[in-house]
Amino acid sequence: MRIAMFFAALMLVSGCTALAASSSSQDTTQQTTASSTANTLTGCLKGSKDQYYLVEQNGKRHTLMATNQDLSSYVNHQVSVTGKASTARTGGSDAEGHRKGFFSVDTVSDQGACKK
Repeated sequence: MRIAMFFAALMLVSGCTALAASSSSQDTTQQTTASSTANTLTGCLKGSKDQYYLVEQNGKRHTLMATNQDLSSYVNHQVSVTGKASTARTGGSDAEGHRKGFFSVDTVSDQGACKK
């Protein structure tokens, strides 16, 4: 009788441990998926040829990567950019750039001149 209860308790503990591990891996997968989804930033576009950045109203600055778009016509304009945060930088060997986060731009929406 004691052996049967011991095995029953052992199976219950094993089942709970497996359930907790499964739940933890699902949470990690959901966090990874959420972090790789598109985001939108809004602010004033600054910079020049291949070195653009967006300054939000709160002063936060985001370095932009726009490999398929020319952002020069949006400089000093309030814009909304949609894309993904990235730590990778395409091209260049600027060590400072590799330590910063970048925002990979998919789309740009012009909202007029920057407000001062």
